Amino acid sequence: MEKRPVLVYMFTGFLDSGKTSLIRNTCMDPDFMRDCTSNVIISIEEGEIEYEEAWLQAHKSHLVQMDSFKELTYKKLKEIDELYNPSQVMIEFNGTESMSEFLQGPFLEHWHLVQVITTIDTNTFSNYVANMRSFMFENVRYADLVVFNRCRASQKKSGLRGNIKAMNRGCQIVYLDYDNNVLELGEDDLPYDINADIVDIPNDEYGFWYMDCAENPWKYANKTFRIRGKVGEIIKSSTNSIILGRKAMVCCEDDTSMCGITVTGLYTPDINVDDWLEVEGKLNVFETEDGQRAGVLYASAAKTIEPLENEYVYFN
Repeated sequence: MEKRPVLVYMFTGFLDSGKTSLIRNTCMDPDFMRDCTSNVIISIEEGEIEYEEAWLQAHKSHLVQMDSFKELTYKKLKEIDELYNPSQVMIEFNGTESMSEFLQGPFLEHWHLVQVITTIDTNTFSNYVANMRSFMFENVRYADLVVFNRCRASQKKSGLRGNIKAMNRGCQIVYLDYDNNVLELGEDDLPYDINADIVDIPNDEYGFWYMDCAENPWKYANKTFRIRGKVGEIIKSSTNSIILGRKAMVCCEDDTSMCGITVTGLYTPDINVDDWLEVEGKLNVFETEDGQRAGVLYASAAKTIEPLENEYVYFN
């Protein structure tokens, strides 16, 4: 009988960076835990915050404590799987051990690593980067999500982001204050100058611009942008409009979605689907009948370009 897939989430970071608190908060999220029948927390680090037995029972969870990931042999994994029959596993990794070595080790065939989350204490980050950069790199290099905990509203986030980008350009980054509220980026923290005459969106920042523009469209209204992307669609109801954008990888290269924006003011008979274009234009924002907000880029200039080396976007 084929085993059902087990979803595995890795939480890594240095001691007191907020791993245990994040795991606990995640387990208390009813949406996240809705389809979970049995959750196993494999803790390879003992922090200040503990998992009480009553709490574990209340959240369909079981705790397996270890001193090092080297104890997590294939035999031990199989034992955990047979004992608890988990539908998901959360591994609380020790940030001073080698994630690379762990990922090269044995894993059960039906256990699937779906996300690596790295937690960072904002107040100690610069010290770790200066004195333990190799350890910090090892914590960040495989991360899908980096969570900066204990941020102040006045914290300059561009410096934090720049350091993470140098180690892992593809991860998502979230900043939380002392009450675990998400902090938004101010204009000084944006990876482009939003007040420039022409806001040139760097190729690596298209995903960030796309998401922030979708969430905060009025911040970008009536500004002129220069973007590069691939033609995903030529709008048949119009002779001068296309959908231009980039692909976002959902889970693998065979599972992608288009992050595109409507561009109008072009002569479409010269344009084909899958062409790569660089477009300059002013973004107009409209409110639709159902109260949604949508942006349309009115092109003032456009030219064909070579395909980008990496056509995928990253939401960081």
